[in-house]
Amino acid sequence: MASEKIVDIAIIGAGPGGMASAIEAKLAGIDNIVVIDKASTHNDMIHKFYKRGKRVDKDWMGRKAEFEGNVSFEECSKEEYIEQMDKLLESHGVLDKFVYDVEIWNTVKGEDGLFIVKVSEDEIIKAKNVIVSVGRMGKPNKPGYKFPKPIRPRLNFNLSKVVNGEKVMIIGGGDTAGEYAYGLIELDDMQDCEVTLNYRRPKINRMNPINTEMTMKYINNGKLLNKMGVDIESVEPVGEEGDERVLVNFTDGKHGVYDRLVFALGGTSPKDFLVNSKIETGKWDEPLMNEKTMETNIEGLYTIGDVVTDQGSIALAFNHASFVMKDIVSKQK
Repeated sequence: MASEKIVDIAIIGAGPGGMASAIEAKLAGIDNIVVIDKASTHNDMIHKFYKRGKRVDKDWMGRKAEFEGNVSFEECSKEEYIEQMDKLLESHGVLDKFVYDVEIWNTVKGEDGLFIVKVSEDEIIKAKNVIVSVGRMGKPNKPGYKFPKPIRPRLNFNLSKVVNGEKVMIIGGGDTAGEYAYGLIELDDMQDCEVTLNYRRPKINRMNPINTEMTMKYINNGKLLNKMGVDIESVEPVGEEGDERVLVNFTDGKHGVYDRLVFALGGTSPKDFLVNSKIETGKWDEPLMNEKTMETNIEGLYTIGDVVTDQGSIALAFNHASFVMKDIVSKQK
């Protein structure tokens, strides 16, 4: 039988939002918390995807957000930012609240009103409140070329719009791209799709071993068409007005026509987690929540950070943590 422990708050994700939530909780006098992340360190995205010396700004793409809570930082290099965060977590005494290398697939409220967070086969955490700060895995990067209006509906960032029989090109070289490509091929109701994988490099080098093996299996048997080693220069509409398809112009001078392009250039909204946790979502798979408290349709279940916004602002994630904690504290009175 799995062991259980009860916490006041379980925080899923140790990025800026999750880290700030832990500090805000401590400052609010709530010490019985846990922070869980699938990576081996906090701020994993910054550790992995910021080059040495890269500047860490509080805002993203020129969109301003001022700090409104108790957590802030001085804009600086990647290394200085990590050092600042280490010191913040240590000074607030929350370092021992972090549990790493554990992936959480969902959280569901039980009949006792507590949320169930399965840490392992042998350990279950029950939480009075849950803060989901899992981000968007870097959120899909939009390419530099323009998306002409007539074909925008055919340019997507997940598989939700794909129709059986379409000629689909998946663009990207990471795990998400691989999973989309071979996953689409394996779907029983998508057997008539023609699937192509486009990656600017000639070989796969960013996928985990399982995804690499599966992707190469279908490339080698011809079920997945290989368009690697070339980039896309531009896209434009082609065909009858109102039913335009996508003409893709490649950097090698060649062209191709597709019914749908799916960009997997940096991850997507964690739709499966949200759906499996019974969180209501909107048109773009974003969680629906109260913008003042960050609470979802499920009382006590909050979503913060990149998962609820496309702004990618660290300051905004910090602020969301503050909004959540004020709501949790107000309900305790």
